[in-house]
Amino acid sequence: MAAPATLRPATRRDAAEILRLEEAGMRSYAEALWGNWEPSAAPATLALDGHEMILVSRRSVGCIASECHPDHLSIRKLYIAPAHQGRGLGALILQEKLRTAAGLGIATRLSVLATNTGAQRFYRRQGFVCIHTTKERLTFEWTPPRNVE
Repeated sequence: MAAPATLRPATRRDAAEILRLEEAGMRSYAEALWGNWEPSAAPATLALDGHEMILVSRRSVGCIASECHPDHLSIRKLYIAPAHQGRGLGALILQEKLRTAAGLGIATRLSVLATNTGAQRFYRRQGFVCIHTTKERLTFEWTPPRNVE
């Protein structure tokens, strides 16, 4: 069972940590797919809109980035520090976002690198289905259950 976790909006001070989490979580998959790793941004230029830090005992252990659209909630990032993976924390945070989307009556979408089969399995366990595939990415969607009256 995951430890209690909280979310707080990311600040500029979190940018370097977010990029470290991204590298820890994505580097090997990017290298397997493209042959190299290039960070998505420099800390000073990382766009932080929608980013939240995942805290356990007031310590940052991950981040999630989401963006609400009229018809879906987009999960752009979900990174858990390697030392905190496998404890249900990612599922706990994701379920919180799914409850938000369900409350709005919208789907949740995200994409996963084709080389990241572990993430693909994780999202399938959370109820996501693959709706589109390219050579590089799989797009997944979770649809909230319909209320049966």
